[in-house]
Amino acid sequence: MTGQESAPSGINTRIPNMARMYDYALGGKDNFAADREAVQKLFSFSPENKDVPRANRRFLTRAVRFAVAQGIRQFLDLGTGLPSQGHVHQVVGELDPGAHVVYVDYDPVVVNHARALLMGSGSVAVVEADIRDPDGILTNPGVTRLIDFSQPVAVLFVAVLHGIPDEADPAGIVRAFGRRISPGSYLILPT
Repeated sequence: MTGQESAPSGINTRIPNMARMYDYALGGKDNFAADREAVQKLFSFSPENKDVPRANRRFLTRAVRFAVAQGIRQFLDLGTGLPSQGHVHQVVGELDPGAHVVYVDYDPVVVNHARALLMGSGSVAVVEADIRDPDGILTNPGVTRLIDFSQPVAVLFVAVLHGIPDEADPAGIVRAFGRRISPGSYLILPT
């Protein structure tokens, strides 16, 4: 955001938000001064992390392109952050404009911002849900409107599992999604 920084009602632009910080680290425009300051401070303490967001995005792009090349036409992106700067719907849209993408995030700031960015897209949806509730996500009408789990789907866990505490069983979360997807599907996670 440039010039006069304004935001939808209920969003405090003076408090950094991880999704907007990530957007800034990728060179995006959907962030505020507090986000930019927090990223600059983080990188001053840990300059080696400056390349991590872009490396994650390159991985996401390669993985999505691979999935499309394998015939995948449905994508469920968990812990998505802001859908900007070469995100799933943009990569997929270049290769198969008819493919479906559902973004899931538990952060209402991300969900509201993402819905505003993607308004009017019939093949992309944004759902507010917590990755720690796989059953809730897999049965959510906003998800099942675009994703048919009887057909192959790519479920993306890019840059999200490190934020799940051990006591929430991140491996169990991945297994829960793996049990519900059809043969020919992909679970995409960086190692």
